[in-house]
Amino acid sequence: MRSTLTRTGFAIRSYLIFFQSVAACLVAAYGSEVPESASGQGIRIATYNVENYLPMARRINGQLRTNAGKPETQKKAVVQIIGSIHPDVLGLIEIGDPGQFADLQRRLRKAGIDLPHVEYLQAADTTRHLALISRYPITEHNSQNDIPLRVNGMTLHSPRGILDVTVERAPGERIRILCVHLKAKMEVAEYDQAGLREAEAEYLRRYVRNILRNDPATGLVLMGDFNDTKNEKAIRQITGNPEWPDSLKALPLADDRGEVWTEYWSAADVYSRIDYIMVSKKLESEIDHSQSGIARPSCWNDASDHCPLFLSLKKPSPSAPTSKKATP
Repeated sequence: MRSTLTRTGFAIRSYLIFFQSVAACLVAAYGSEVPESASGQGIRIATYNVENYLPMARRINGQLRTNAGKPETQKKAVVQIIGSIHPDVLGLIEIGDPGQFADLQRRLRKAGIDLPHVEYLQAADTTRHLALISRYPITEHNSQNDIPLRVNGMTLHSPRGILDVTVERAPGERIRILCVHLKAKMEVAEYDQAGLREAEAEYLRRYVRNILRNDPATGLVLMGDFNDTKNEKAIRQITGNPEWPDSLKALPLADDRGEVWTEYWSAADVYSRIDYIMVSKKLESEIDHSQSGIARPSCWNDASDHCPLFLSLKKPSPSAPTSKKATP
């Protein structure tokens, strides 16, 4: 009997510790309050690099395993952090094959996060992918999985392409959402990694320009892991001149302490802002700045080397014009 009670007490203590850990994670993200979902009043859009949610070589308990999945503790932390921001639309970066994507969706649903509408992109990189899950229907699929680029006389391909969907949050209220993961700052013997990233940025500028010139009223969001800081050529090229009608604004998002870094590179002990959410001029007036930012709970590093960014848009007034296709 004593043994049974001991085991029961241990189990209860274990559950209490687990739920206290979850609560601490949520509270640390936003102080004493977790922001409410934007659903019903507006829409919350988030982007999150979940750091290698896939099988790969990993060191586990001191031993190197060649094909180990993302550890269970890290997967649980990913789900906790996503749950803390209540996204209506979530762009996922560094997700693995369709089976890994389905695993994360299953875990999110179990945690009460049901975003049933999906887009999954397979581009040149056969290991790391872009994906998007949405509470709202996806009415248009325009993702680009094959983007050839010229770099120093060579033809290369954008590793992850451009995930491009349009979601309809209410009848006639559409938002076009682009998600990207540009070439990482990792040396490659075969080509210039910075050159490829800049070529991706140049292509993105043309791509955004074409969208907004075809329909200037488009509410457009461009988000993801750009692998560059705002002073670098790639970012300046993507956003364009602020005076241009087709320029984008990189939102100055911050955490609850006012810090703006989004990624920690442990090998160099460097904190950087390389993840962004950018918006077209059409959406600037709809931003709810009090409900937008960077989620950085105390358990952020248990999940990924990146922190998620989220943008909340207020519901437009009934008199606001909605986006329509331009007449050919």
